[in-house]
Amino acid sequence: MRNAKIILPLALVLAAGGYFLAWSVQAGGPLPGSQQDPLVTKSYVDDYLNRKAGELQEQLYYVNSRIKDLEAKVAEIKSKLASKIKLVIGQKKAYIGSREYALPVAPFQTGAGATMVPFRFIGEALGAKVDWEPSRQEVSYSLGGRTIILKIGSTRARVNGQEITLPEAPRLVGDTTVVPLRLVSEQLGARVDWDEATKTITISP
Repeated sequence: MRNAKIILPLALVLAAGGYFLAWSVQAGGPLPGSQQDPLVTKSYVDDYLNRKAGELQEQLYYVNSRIKDLEAKVAEIKSKLASKIKLVIGQKKAYIGSREYALPVAPFQTGAGATMVPFRFIGEALGAKVDWEPSRQEVSYSLGGRTIILKIGSTRARVNGQEITLPEAPRLVGDTTVVPLRLVSEQLGARVDWDEATKTITISP
């Protein structure tokens, strides 16, 4: 009887304490571990995973985009290297990338210091459309909206209708028309480099 008197009040105290503990937890949010606890509900986990998946997808898209940009730049560099044109003064061998071509006339330099090269080869190597008008003794290049018209024996040329002066007049060497390299190449948007030691001309489109 004496023990029962002690146990009963203790049970009431513990019950009251549990009630207030539960109330204090629930007052600030769901009871941890309950079905309402967002830390353990399936919808919360699904939402979290979906958000993370979305973030990873965005990052992956960015990485793939950067890879494509880099691949395009590498392809552009390779294309430029492959399309570089090399000629040597006095030699009938020329190269576009690693491929060898035979020229009808070897490049040569005039007394005025101009380098003369075969008209058709240099135009086609640069990707230009070339044309020859025998009645007027004119040759022409068309590339990227630019048109260059040159006349055999004349130092006057027209670039998109504007007249310019050539360092040397185009001429016939046998059946081959030769033209001043630097001015023609640069007017077609190419870069010309000269190696004095090897007498090599490198043209970069």
